[in-house]
Amino acid sequence: MKKEYKKIKVAYFYTIFRNAAMARWVQNITDNIDQSKYAVSFVGLKIEESFKSEIPSDVCVVDLSNPYIPTALFKLILYFRKERPDIFVSAFPHINVLAVMAKILSGVKTKVILTDHNHFIGLVYNARSLYRRIFGIFILPYFIKILYPLSDAIICCSQGVAESISEIVNLKDKLRVIYYPVAYDKIREWAKESVDYPWFSDQKIPVVLGAGRLLNQKDFPTLLKAFQLVTKAMPARLVILGDGVDKQKLENLTKELGIAEKVMFLGFQINPFKYMKRASVFVLSSLHEGFGNVLVEAMACGTSVISTDCKSGPREIIENGKSGILVPVGDYQSLSEVIIKVLSDNSLRQKFSTEGLERVKYFSAEKNIRGYEKVFQELMIKV
Repeated sequence: MKKEYKKIKVAYFYTIFRNAAMARWVQNITDNIDQSKYAVSFVGLKIEESFKSEIPSDVCVVDLSNPYIPTALFKLILYFRKERPDIFVSAFPHINVLAVMAKILSGVKTKVILTDHNHFIGLVYNARSLYRRIFGIFILPYFIKILYPLSDAIICCSQGVAESISEIVNLKDKLRVIYYPVAYDKIREWAKESVDYPWFSDQKIPVVLGAGRLLNQKDFPTLLKAFQLVTKAMPARLVILGDGVDKQKLENLTKELGIAEKVMFLGFQINPFKYMKRASVFVLSSLHEGFGNVLVEAMACGTSVISTDCKSGPREIIENGKSGILVPVGDYQSLSEVIIKVLSDNSLRQKFSTEGLERVKYFSAEKNIRGYEKVFQELMIKV
């Protein structure tokens, strides 16, 4: 008679589960994790309908129904005492310290894994409000120094993020780097979906594509200024995917630059990959990133990529000059020159496309999940 083993209960914790992008991340995990060994659930302080509608009904989602961080601690303590997961995976510094506090106060033996997805200094200095900047610069590092050492493992989505955490607290024995999961085979399938926006069917005028939340971190003003210079040298159009607080400012800037008729904001798209596949070049103009998975997604679509050499991630993704091009942060003059260079050289675009498709295999979702499973097993041995 075959012996049955008790599955390891793994809970992934996030503040808010929203939209198709989060649903894809969840499905990357559920599709690739060994479900004969792990029982996986996803715990959120808030679960939005836009997320629920995009995931299979058999995915276990726990809604703590408390989006306010200060009071969420009590909900999390109750969750630990009731569910007692074997492994609890949280994300982002302020949530990580909350998770460690809740675990300690609950008295459970759960193994807590902290994950960081953005370069810490860039994240706090570009926070959306003065309060968040003050908290991030002067208060949060002290919580990190006290509570991060009490976790069982720390996983960073890039080497640059790991280095930024190490600047605050030295935990080299607990730090691991596991890149963000990208299901490139599925991306290629989704990219086949048709696009009805006319700019993408006009082969005569190239389309530059940008994507991301419309906020300070992504530095779309630099992209817009660079694009203005591109239009002076050649016909081109710019499409930006994503929503955010800076949308009106960016639209106003296109008018000031005299390029409003050549720029289109298409908002958040459930399937951004069909636009990536049909774009002439994809550009990431960020001030900082954690990993920059949108670059890998564009490469998976066979599209040439250009990125700022920001902290951190792009330099770990793009082999400069081989699978894409890196430019200095905030340098719209250099960015415009590189965009013109790529748009004007079909052989260069083909080279970046071929090399990019090969490069994305290094960031596969399967490889990512195997990395996490290895950490899970190591921690469970220590029980």
